[in-house]
Amino acid sequence: ELVGRKIVYTAGFIGFCLCFIGLALGRNMATILVMRTLQGGFGSIGTILVGGTFDDMFIPDHRAVPMALFSHIAIFGTMAAPIYAGFSDQGIGWRWSEAIQGLSNIPLLVVVLLCFKETRGGVFLQNRAKMLRKETGDERWVAQEQLQAPGIKEALYNSSVKAIAMLLSEPVVFFFGMWIAFTWFITFLFLSVITITFSEEKHWPEGVAGLPY
Repeated sequence: ELVGRKIVYTAGFIGFCLCFIGLALGRNMATILVMRTLQGGFGSIGTILVGGTFDDMFIPDHRAVPMALFSHIAIFGTMAAPIYAGFSDQGIGWRWSEAIQGLSNIPLLVVVLLCFKETRGGVFLQNRAKMLRKETGDERWVAQEQLQAPGIKEALYNSSVKAIAMLLSEPVVFFFGMWIAFTWFITFLFLSVITITFSEEKHWPEGVAGLPY
């Protein structure tokens, strides 16, 4: 809301990529758990901001196709990764699996840094007003959102305390949140059980055990 989407995307993606170093070089389970937790936090930025980014880029009638493509890619990635990761883990070890994934993100990070433009209109106008103030010396150049935007304290309240209050006081919000949590729990439980079932119960090799995905 305050600094725009690009800086958040970029910072989150950099953190996401750096976590692969810790995963590839970690010497104990505690390191792996910490790195995966941090990576999940950094990676979730890409999921959280997509809806808002598409809202910036497309009118409502044109959002269905890009949102459907994004949802398909997100779910397809979750399904496709075990297919190749099982064979790579079996052949070169899990550390190289993490390292390859980390290295493969670097070209995309470069694209984000060089090609991704700010999509949030209010922040774009704020930057333009700042540039005009600097060029003209006229402090009257301000964006409308700067006049109407809440302060940091109010923004934090709206996005945290107010959200939690709605979750606890509004039955529709609470039960919808519980339903989403349940469906994601079942999804990831199902994904985890597939390899366990075929590798431990059926005694398939690790690479082949990922093929049922």
